Amino acid sequence: MGSFYSPQTSGYTAVTSTLKAFNADTVVVGYRDTASSGSDSKTVTATNLNFDLTEGFDEQILAGSVRFRLGNDTFVDRGGTLYRNVDPASNSGIASGTVRYGTGAVELTSWTPNVDNTLLLRSLATTTDLPPINHISFRTPLIPVRPQSITVVVASLDHGNLTLTFDEFGKVETDYAHGTVNYDTGFVDIYFYKKTKKTDNLWILEEPWYDPLLEYTDFGNTVWINVPVWVDASSVRYNAIAYTYIPLDSEILGLSATRLPIDGRVPIFRVGGIGVISASKAFELPDNTAGKTYSLEDQRISWLELEDSAGTKVPYNMYVVDYDYGKFTLNGDFALNALAPPLTAKYRYQDMLLIRDVQINGQLTFTKPLTHNYDAENSIVGSALVINDMQARYTRKFVQPTWSNLWADEAVGGAISANYNDALYPIAVTNNGNIQERWALVFTGDGTNFRCVGEYSGQIGTGSVNTDFAPINPVTGVPYFKVKKEGWGSGWASGNVLRFNTIAATYPVWVIRTVKQSEPTVLSDQFQIMLRGDIDRVV
Repeated sequence: MGSFYSPQTSGYTAVTSTLKAFNADTVVVGYRDTASSGSDSKTVTATNLNFDLTEGFDEQILAGSVRFRLGNDTFVDRGGTLYRNVDPASNSGIASGTVRYGTGAVELTSWTPNVDNTLLLRSLATTTDLPPINHISFRTPLIPVRPQSITVVVASLDHGNLTLTFDEFGKVETDYAHGTVNYDTGFVDIYFYKKTKKTDNLWILEEPWYDPLLEYTDFGNTVWINVPVWVDASSVRYNAIAYTYIPLDSEILGLSATRLPIDGRVPIFRVGGIGVISASKAFELPDNTAGKTYSLEDQRISWLELEDSAGTKVPYNMYVVDYDYGKFTLNGDFALNALAPPLTAKYRYQDMLLIRDVQINGQLTFTKPLTHNYDAENSIVGSALVINDMQARYTRKFVQPTWSNLWADEAVGGAISANYNDALYPIAVTNNGNIQERWALVFTGDGTNFRCVGEYSGQIGTGSVNTDFAPINPVTGVPYFKVKKEGWGSGWASGNVLRFNTIAATYPVWVIRTVKQSEPTVLSDQFQIMLRGDIDRVV
């Protein structure tokens, strides 16, 4: 609260005049010959205190130059915001109002009440040579900027201090400011204007900045003009949080980091790529009757497996799944044995689509609609690593005089006369049996028998040039490869080597999992890698 007095009269002048009426009239005079015994007072409670520092002058106030005293409080200007009673030790004060640099108008929202209301101006600097602006652009020194972390504060000449905060999309829209920020590059671009209806504000036509080209019409045929909001360029300041990344160490990663982004984050969604939408659900079996068929809530599922209450997986040969109709049937001889009921069917359905658009906010657009209903709580969106067509094959066939235990892809030592004719009798490989390996057939004894050694598999068997050599892959039960006896030429001697490599019908994928620093929530964790694909089959 505060009390205010009218301006005091500086002097009096006595004048004696004779006043005459043109016509006879009666004058009624009311007067008081003695003063009243009491006095009256009135107290006014003000929400804000307003006054003008540049009354009678058309000059712009320089930022940071305002300092005045009101009562026992001292107010200073910092970028258009007035602070009172700033502590010299901590350089902090109480935000108590604003000052408009263009008009000199001061609005105090906080002051000490019941004190002397005398206003004493201590400091004020004005200018007529500082042109205002309505567009600012700058770039942060560090990038990338964390989304929603940048705030710009600027003093406008007519509307006080403007505090602008950008959203997660890098945009800001207020009545007076409109701008964007690129979080990756740190570039900030802001225009200051107010959308104003022309018909209600014809004074715009007299402004020196007015140009008919600035007019535009909306769908309602209303003419608008973006009236500039002038700001003080020297008052602009900002706050931002940027990321700093430690350079990736190739020795720790095990691969070259030359082509990786500086932050190590590789985008998984690209226009033209493949996206997979997946929903994972669970269905608890009401019983476990042998030969019974159970129906799920969803059809056209892509994966299903059964678990008991302890998480033990039910052997896959104990049930049959109908993926098209979302059903599964327990075998006729099904028995729980060591399994603990109830059983739970965990299943998944998916859509695999081509990505048409990728937005920075994470929104994906596909080239065709989804074929399932997805809930946010049990659905995820991922990308697919496209492998293309895969086929087992062999390569790098050559011979050398002796075995040096060096797994090179070219011959070591001089040439020999013996060779294997793979032009007529190629080494046979299958997708089921072949693996990614380097093989060496090392001859022993009289040059008829040999032993087969793999770089990673070790010695897997022995053979002879007189019979087909087809070592069995114990995992799949079919040969790794088959070397035909007809392909062996003559001239083989002890120590000679036939070298070749086999390429598996698989795709080399390195999985790198990163766990952020935090307290563990579970004692163990696991993940699965799923291979999706089509095969050629005879219908």
